[in-house]
Amino acid sequence: MRLMVPVALGAAGVAAVGGMAVGVRYAPDYPGGHWATVATRMPTGAPVYVKPECTLTLGNAFESATGSAPVRIGRGGPIPAGFTPVRAVRCGVYGDSSSETATQSEVRDPGALKAMVAAYRTTHVREHVGDQPVFCPAIAELDPIVALVDAHGVAIVPGAPRDACDFIVPAVISATRDAVWTVTKSVTVHG
Repeated sequence: MRLMVPVALGAAGVAAVGGMAVGVRYAPDYPGGHWATVATRMPTGAPVYVKPECTLTLGNAFESATGSAPVRIGRGGPIPAGFTPVRAVRCGVYGDSSSETATQSEVRDPGALKAMVAAYRTTHVREHVGDQPVFCPAIAELDPIVALVDAHGVAIVPGAPRDACDFIVPAVISATRDAVWTVTKSVTVHG
């Protein structure tokens, strides 16, 4: 049985690290500035390859495709050129003091997948450019933990492009949040 569940995702998590000055961005309400298209900081490094399914165990997550060290989720590499996903997968855990449910949700809609890939490949965003700098809040945003899976079963957790303040570009947040995720597997453990 498949359940249709629209889930608000946003960023996978936000961790406060205190202080200021992660970077400088310009405030749109200061006079004398203008909106301009500026380059994003694209993810670097190798893609994070994972098994295309959630573990559905305590701490439900993705496992490494190579079976080696645990998957380092946080900032993966870019989507490789020519990689075309046929589904997106994410893992979730919900519960209370009496039970915990681990779920696997998927998106298979070609339009939603195309929007996700385009979002992860965002090279420019519109930002306000002016004379008056505003210091960026010192918070760290974790990339959404979404695995993109191609027709051969190869799965990657891509890294998101970031703006001048090191925040995930809005297109990635929107594409992962606004897609209609279908719960395809779930396991409930009663404690």
